[in-house]
Amino acid sequence: MNKIYLSLLLTTLSYAQSVNFDDVLTQTLNNSKDLQQQKLNIDSAKLDTKMIDSINYGKLVITEEFNRTNHAGYVFNSKLSSREASFNDFGFNEMPAPDFTEPKNLNYPDDRNNFNTKITYDIPLFTGFKLSNQKDILKLQEKANELKYNLDKKSLEVEVLKAYNSAVVAKDFVIALEKAKEAVSKIVESANAFHKEGFVTKIDVNEAKVYALNINSSLIEAKNNFQLALAYLKFLSSNDEISDVQELKNIYFDFPNKDELYKIAFENRDEIKMQDIKVNATKKNIDIANSTYFPTIYSHLEYGFNDDRLTLDKNKDYYMALIGISLTLFDDTRNIEKQKSKIEYAKANLNQEKLKDAIKLELKKAILDLEAKEAILEEKIEAKNLANSVLDQAKLQYKNRLISMTTLLSQEANYRKNESMLILARYEKSLALANLNLILGKNIKEGKN
Repeated sequence: MNKIYLSLLLTTLSYAQSVNFDDVLTQTLNNSKDLQQQKLNIDSAKLDTKMIDSINYGKLVITEEFNRTNHAGYVFNSKLSSREASFNDFGFNEMPAPDFTEPKNLNYPDDRNNFNTKITYDIPLFTGFKLSNQKDILKLQEKANELKYNLDKKSLEVEVLKAYNSAVVAKDFVIALEKAKEAVSKIVESANAFHKEGFVTKIDVNEAKVYALNINSSLIEAKNNFQLALAYLKFLSSNDEISDVQELKNIYFDFPNKDELYKIAFENRDEIKMQDIKVNATKKNIDIANSTYFPTIYSHLEYGFNDDRLTLDKNKDYYMALIGISLTLFDDTRNIEKQKSKIEYAKANLNQEKLKDAIKLELKKAILDLEAKEAILEEKIEAKNLANSVLDQAKLQYKNRLISMTTLLSQEANYRKNESMLILARYEKSLALANLNLILGKNIKEGKN
């Protein structure tokens, strides 16, 4: 039985993983279904662009048409197409007849089969620059999909950092409470020893035990929170073997002046690049609206065989070469579409300026938030150190029976509170750094670790 238990334990440990941030980030980016869908969108956009090239190459089609009819017009036309029409079809053989004006052969022909085998080639020669402008728009859409992929990737990186650091913080709480449990157990032992010597009452012992029970309850909750945080990391990374996390992840980078930060954000933010694409696309739509004022030139080439049976006889072949020109002389809807395109272009430019103003505000708030979080962290470090010093003094005073158990436990609780606040302050600073990095339009891996 012990061998079976040991085997199961070793198997569990062999699959357990302690991961750092880079591990989780790499796994998440590689396994993200959302990013995989974005890549497919990019591939689809590239195919849309290729479709315009395909239209410019034209269309080559082979067709086989068969019909059987006694329709006078179709029968006569098929005879002409296969070069079989004769004067008899016009009724010349019935000229002496009184009903010469309605020749029977022409009006009441026998049923006829007709096979038309042909190859056609259609190609647009000039579309008023419509196709070229559409291709430019599709290329812009292709670039927009790539930017959307980058934007989603950056957002996912920040989400992974939040999840990973949340797990680290949850783990830190577990470690802190385990230390607290150990420290309080010593206080309980001390209280029991003093009670045996008659130096303290049973109340001191019970107070210490109650405090120890509360610490243990908090520890159970902290361990559960840690497992919940790990569960979210497993979900993001698609790695069910994660069992532990390592150190807190912070992103460090140089801080130039604020104007330089604005410049960096405007150059890097994918949202601005996407809005630039929107502006250019709406401008291209104006050009497409203008294309309707140009003539359209197209060509149709056809070569085939027509007979009452399947044939490739050259006596039955024909060809046709056509060039067509179409020019719309009047259509007032063209001007309306053009004006609407101009309005969309103006709106896109306004949205671009609005976006820049929003980014300026975002950046200013992120800088202020980071400065505040850094100042708070310094205060929390000092507060924890002071609380620890006070707790050490309180333990000494209680040992010398100068203070009550209530006062000692109060100082113990104060120290644990400050320790918890310090853990949260470190976490909040890491998020402030990540948020500023995101607002600057950078990937997390671009920062200095």
